[in-house]
Amino acid sequence: MAHNDCLQDVPDIFENEIGESLLARTEGLGMIREIGPPDLCHIVKIHTPSRSEPDIGSYHHVLGVDTSTSASLAAYINSLQYSLSETQGWFGSSSNWKIASGTYCTYNAFSNVDLRVQVKIPGGVDAYIVTPAGDRREVTEELWKECHVSSLLRAILYADPTTYSVTGLRRMTPVTSPREETKFVEAIVEQFWSGWALGSNAETQVASTARNFLVDGLMSYFSGLRRYADCAAEILAPLAYAPLGGQQSSSRMSAEFKGIDPEVAALLAETYMEGDEEVQAVRVMHQALKVKSSCYPLLATQAEFLRRKKYPEAALTVARMAVKYAPSEFQAWAKLTEIYLEGGDYQRAMLTLNSCPMYTFVDHDYPRVPTPRRINFPVKSDVLADYDLGEQGTGPMPPNSRASLDMDGPGLIEEMALNENSTILRLSAPTLRCTFARVYKFLTEIVSTIGWDELLLLRSQVFVMEEEYRNSAIPSAAVDDEDQAEDDDEHVPLSALRERHTAELSRPGEDEPSTDAALPSAGGDVDTAAEDSNAVGAGARVIDEDPLAGPEVKPTEESVAEPVAELAVEPAVEPETPAAASTPASEEAGKGKKKNKKNKGKKSKDNLKAETTPSTEPQAVTEAANEGEASTASIVAIGEQMDVISLSDTDHGEAKEMESQQQPDVDIVPPQVEQLSAPQTAVFETAPSEPNPAPEHLPISGGDEESLATKPEDGSDIIRKRLCERWLDNLIMILFDDLRMYTSWRSRMHNLRITGQPVTYRYTQAEWEALGDLALRLRRPSEAREAYEYALAIRFSARAWQRLLEMHSGTYSSMQQEEQRRHEGVPELMPLTSNDTLMQALDAVVWLSVYHDRWYNNMAYPNPVCEQLIKLINIHGLSKVRNSMVSMNLKPAVFNMVKKYLEVAEKFNVRGSKW
Repeated sequence: MAHNDCLQDVPDIFENEIGESLLARTEGLGMIREIGPPDLCHIVKIHTPSRSEPDIGSYHHVLGVDTSTSASLAAYINSLQYSLSETQGWFGSSSNWKIASGTYCTYNAFSNVDLRVQVKIPGGVDAYIVTPAGDRREVTEELWKECHVSSLLRAILYADPTTYSVTGLRRMTPVTSPREETKFVEAIVEQFWSGWALGSNAETQVASTARNFLVDGLMSYFSGLRRYADCAAEILAPLAYAPLGGQQSSSRMSAEFKGIDPEVAALLAETYMEGDEEVQAVRVMHQALKVKSSCYPLLATQAEFLRRKKYPEAALTVARMAVKYAPSEFQAWAKLTEIYLEGGDYQRAMLTLNSCPMYTFVDHDYPRVPTPRRINFPVKSDVLADYDLGEQGTGPMPPNSRASLDMDGPGLIEEMALNENSTILRLSAPTLRCTFARVYKFLTEIVSTIGWDELLLLRSQVFVMEEEYRNSAIPSAAVDDEDQAEDDDEHVPLSALRERHTAELSRPGEDEPSTDAALPSAGGDVDTAAEDSNAVGAGARVIDEDPLAGPEVKPTEESVAEPVAELAVEPAVEPETPAAASTPASEEAGKGKKKNKKNKGKKSKDNLKAETTPSTEPQAVTEAANEGEASTASIVAIGEQMDVISLSDTDHGEAKEMESQQQPDVDIVPPQVEQLSAPQTAVFETAPSEPNPAPEHLPISGGDEESLATKPEDGSDIIRKRLCERWLDNLIMILFDDLRMYTSWRSRMHNLRITGQPVTYRYTQAEWEALGDLALRLRRPSEAREAYEYALAIRFSARAWQRLLEMHSGTYSSMQQEEQRRHEGVPELMPLTSNDTLMQALDAVVWLSVYHDRWYNNMAYPNPVCEQLIKLINIHGLSKVRNSMVSMNLKPAVFNMVKKYLEVAEKFNVRGSKW
């Protein structure tokens, strides 16, 4: 270049026209969906010796700058003046370029406006806000506070470069001292009750007080430092008791607890559990349940506590209640699935996964900028002479880009061509996000436990196979009509379908049967209702009331007092949920109302005929009651010193419902969140306990009434088959592709080792990384470690070093132990307390520190490297880690890069920093 117009230690993205990046940011304000993109720093440079040179506009993105006042932003822009490149002369060095003005832009996620500070050098400072419409307004003190919190949350949630990477992004430490942390805590507490306005992550349907981005950032900050006690005492406890006027003493907490917020209490209990203060967690959960027993985050926390304490039946009951009160929240269904998997009930786990509400993934907010004229990535120090990072000329930009390989040797060009045709890099599992990634993780857990063949057998037992569906007695004409109705409903939003469903339920109909037999009134006779049900099907198997039916129809005291009142008429038919049993219009929403009205008379006759079918297992009532009493006794033993708390709005009736839900032979019928198609409804429907319209055609094959039902050999309840959701079937096929690729890889590795051929260059570096990720997805960490080491043997890889660091710090210790227990030939693990493990981890820390410093990541914490190093300090102690680092004889510049992580542990007094 003719002039040194670039910054020395900051990335510089040059504009084609001055100010086009600011204009593009203004136009993109209306498309921001979450907490906003990183801050934008735009500067204008002028050439001082010759004014004939045109002015230059450049910009870069920033995370971690203090945005609480205009003075701090003006100071940051002024500091860039000292980063300009200098020209060496006879009597010293000088810079021909100066910064004439700068504009710092930071997004306010609470008010959805962009705050900008314009600085003129020399001159004044002007602060204003820009609305999504492009209007310019004045800045208030409240907007400054909101901008400060928004900037802190972005710095914390976007701290991991592997999950959030932007070209020309500079990261700085948002909290550098305990004094700044106090300021951070005060700002978080002040804006806590407005956090729901920020939205929530992709696994939460509705943002609330305790489920939003503000809480995610808060918990991420303190959990990375393992400072759960500080988070509970300084923030969550005062917020939980905020309605009482602040933090209360222990005596007042137990005496007056009416003002606690149940959702914040759930967060407080989780923090106590992670900090090994389980007594405090139990006290908080017990007291909060008195205020609102139907709070699903509180129930999910209680279920997790019971699961850890090895009370699976009690945890299962509470998890069902959480799903009942929040049927549209994925977290509740995920907790129920996790408990099923831990208990080995894979059939109900698959049914629960099939009923999970799945959300569309919404990616993070990225800056919208025009195409730059050129980009400059200056090298900050000379330490790269000893550390070959395998630079590709553009830094952390999208991989496999031809522009990133032009400056390297010709070997990388051939490697890129191989990667383009590689089947390993085209696997679909790495692209899964949000709820789909969670469900896929559950599927891999099932496969690692029972194997792929057993998963296929389980799938055929739970879901209707294609041949069974084709052989069912559904007329083809009806299927065509119903498929057309399904296609029409595919373009209708889910909220509109739910509103339509609610309207149909509330609309009175002449042909709709009464539901008084299933749900007697509050003043009715319980014995009479039981006798009526026994008259329908005497001696039938007892099926417990479904706790997952949702809050549409709340069973009264009489309806839940006697579980005998709900009977299964046919062994091949699964019982309906209370919502479906009391509202036959929900069936019409799936089938189409026009077809239902034509065949209602025939359905009623078929149903009356089915109700006269006798049952063959009358002793199931006594067995289920005995097992229910045993499971209830375990819950009583846990809370014998506490008051009895009902998990519903009613006191006596719901308590009996909980006892009935303890039965292990309960047949789970999860409610369908989205509207089902007509063929799906025909298979899903079951025979009710009162004369409701029965399905016109049961899917029977070859005259066998149990062709679509699974009856276990141990005499437990029949699992009614149902259609597998399309997305779940796709995930199973993705899992099949992963297993096929894994088997091919291990077979090839075995053959190469037997024949003595070299292994390293059989795959490219990108393929080795993908194989390592594949092994981790399939819960084989020992083979993943081998793949990452082969990737590093070819070239530097930040992803491989990060995964190896996580393995050495104990992140995958439980997975490694599980692998050794289930598979033979797995090499023995080195203990986490051994010196060899510590030195290998520190080696990874050094390489990653150099890499982050090269690409302008000066954030000491939160940082994925610092989080893993803090785990090592928790295990070995700060003194041993520091002495081991000194023994590596690093250069002073490299040692200072690692030293900042050790200073974080010492400043904030993490566990292990005193020894």
